[in-house]
Amino acid sequence: MILPATMILPATTPPHLVGYGVVMVDAVAIEPSSQEKSTPLWHAPAAVGAVAASGCALIALWNPSDSGTSVCWSKSVLGIDCPFCGGLRCVNAFMHGHPLQAADHNVVLAVALPLLAAFWTVWMVRSLRGESFRMPHIPRWVIATGIGALLAFTVARNVGGAPWIDWLNSSTYRA
Repeated sequence: MILPATMILPATTPPHLVGYGVVMVDAVAIEPSSQEKSTPLWHAPAAVGAVAASGCALIALWNPSDSGTSVCWSKSVLGIDCPFCGGLRCVNAFMHGHPLQAADHNVVLAVALPLLAAFWTVWMVRSLRGESFRMPHIPRWVIATGIGALLAFTVARNVGGAPWIDWLNSSTYRA
C-alpha cells in the first residue's frame, strides 16, 4: 500500500509523534512508474481529433447557409464581421469539398484549417510512435503580428470599396 508522503516518517521519529496515526517505516514508498500511472501518448490527439471530427460532421449536416439569422453575435447585434464570421459556413464548404467557397466565407480560416489539420497529423503520428510532442515556442512578436493581422483582416472585411475588399466580407457568397 502506498501512503501519502506526509504520512511516511523515518524510524527515528520523535516519541511524541508515535501513536497519533503516524506510520513508522525504514524504507521509502515505491510509487508506480510514470508509464504505469499515465495514459498512452496517443489518447490526447485522438480525443482532440474525435471532438474536431464530430464538430465538423455536425456542421456538415446542419448546413449553416447564407439564409436565415446570423449565428455570430457581432454580425447580428453590431452588423459587422468579426475575424471568425463565416467560419461555420467555411467549415461546411470544406466538408463538402469546396475549398474556394470556404475561402469566400472566411479566407483566414480557410488557410488555417489545413494548417491545423497538418499540425494535428504530426502530433498524432509522433504520439503513435511513442514520441512526446511539445508545442514549439512561439516568440511574442509572432503572436503580436498574428493579432495585428487579425485586426487588419477585421477592418478590411468591414470596409466597402474595391471588389477584392468586398470579397473578404463574410456575407458575399458566390455559388
